[in-house]
This record gives sequence, C-alpha cells and structure tokens, in this order.
Amino acid sequence: MSENVDNLEAAMNHEAEHLDPTIQPNTGSTPGSPAVAQVLIRTTPEERERWKQAAESKGLTVSDFIRQAVGDAASNILDCQHPLNQRRWYPWAEFCLACGQRLRG
Repeated sequence: MSENVDNLEAAMNHEAEHLDPTIQPNTGSTPGSPAVAQVLIRTTPEERERWKQAAESKGLTVSDFIRQAVGDAASNILDCQHPLNQRRWYPWAEFCLACGQRLRG
C-alpha cells in the first residue's frame, strides 16, 4: 500500500519562492534597520478609517503614517528645538544655552 503524502507544505514552499513580500522589513529611518519591535494600538473603527484615509492621501501605509507621526512628536519633545543663535560650539561638543542639552560630542 502506498502512503498518503501531504504535499501542501511542498506546494506552499514552491509558491513562496516566487512571491514578493508586501510588508517591508525596513522602517526607512536607518538604512538596513529592520522593523522587529511591535506596538499594539487600540482605536475605534472610525479613527482607524480616518488614519487610513490620511495615510493613503500621503501615499503611505497606515504603519508608516503612524510611525512618522509618532517619530515627529517624539522629536519635538526629546530633541532641542531652540534656534542656532542659542547654541555654543566647541571642537569637542555642541550645547544649547537655553535648555543645556548636549547636542553633539
């Protein structure tokens, strides 16, 4: 008697060899930096649809749209936003005179 052979896995592997991935493993922030960390956000269906429409209008995926918006918000909070005339430059470092943040070095 011949055994029943389940060739579904072999067929899937054969098909997978010819597929192009639709989700990019790179966030675009740092070249070659894979997106391996995940954040779960709960939202209303209406809010999700609004985010989706906004992302599509910019030619982005919802993930890229959220990543960009949150990255910009974090930069505004964490990075010095003071003008260049309030900075002091040294050969070894750069400092903001308004907030005291060390910007380089």
